[in-house]
Amino acid sequence: MKTTLLLCLFWSVTLFADIRVVDDSGTAVLLAEPAGKIVSLSPHLTELLFSLGVGDRIEATVDFSDYPEAALKIPRLGNAFSVSVEAVIEQSPDLIVAWMTGGNHRTFEQLRALGYPVFVNEASSLVDIAAAVQQLGVLVGKPRRGRELAEDFKVGLERLKQSNRDADSPKVFFQISDAQLYTVNSQHLIGQAIEICGAENIFSDVEFFVPMVSYESVVERNPDFLVVSSPYPEYKSVWNERWENLGWSGRVRTIDASLITRPSLRMLEGIKVLCETIGQ
Repeated sequence: MKTTLLLCLFWSVTLFADIRVVDDSGTAVLLAEPAGKIVSLSPHLTELLFSLGVGDRIEATVDFSDYPEAALKIPRLGNAFSVSVEAVIEQSPDLIVAWMTGGNHRTFEQLRALGYPVFVNEASSLVDIAAAVQQLGVLVGKPRRGRELAEDFKVGLERLKQSNRDADSPKVFFQISDAQLYTVNSQHLIGQAIEICGAENIFSDVEFFVPMVSYESVVERNPDFLVVSSPYPEYKSVWNERWENLGWSGRVRTIDASLITRPSLRMLEGIKVLCETIGQ
């Protein structure tokens, strides 16, 4: 009976939808009115919703949704890789926002099948971050604010490109993991950020977006800077001692992971910090 009612609601929204956005999965998200109750299944989408001024509409989110500070007060349903369908349904959301790369793919597909509107995001380029906030703006009834934020982000990116156009092209190794040496290629958003800074990513040519590389391969490519994403202040990588043994201690830099690893509007600040870090 409950499933039947949901499907009737879905067809009603489909027939009378005034709001339509095609998400990054190629699916049309249809709403009869701006979303009032939202479930966010990714920290970066939680950030984007707060940027639009609708953080108070988020009924529930996932672990690590920690920015801005108000996001910490939102109830958690799990993490970006594991949330149950039942937990989401209990929130009776008007809109669910999800991350395509996260492990919740099966969850949001089941929710779609039940008739819930699900906006799926996957930024494959830095400009796509601007597109995401603009699309979300439409879905939450803040189209003008979404356009303004998108335009500001794109203008900021272009300014950073221009200001680093004549950089000295230092060679950079970006370390995103401690247990193993994981890095990024040129297609990854961080790889694109390194390029904006006028630097050379020493693993830009590898096939995978996030490859695991060997200590020996890093040494062989001899970077000018090693940038380590830091999960908290005063963080020190377990690899630092090995870099120090090579006489590379002066090459090691750290950057706040939340600034540079999440495809939110704060990534603009993260790129600026990255450029300053490798320009020292």
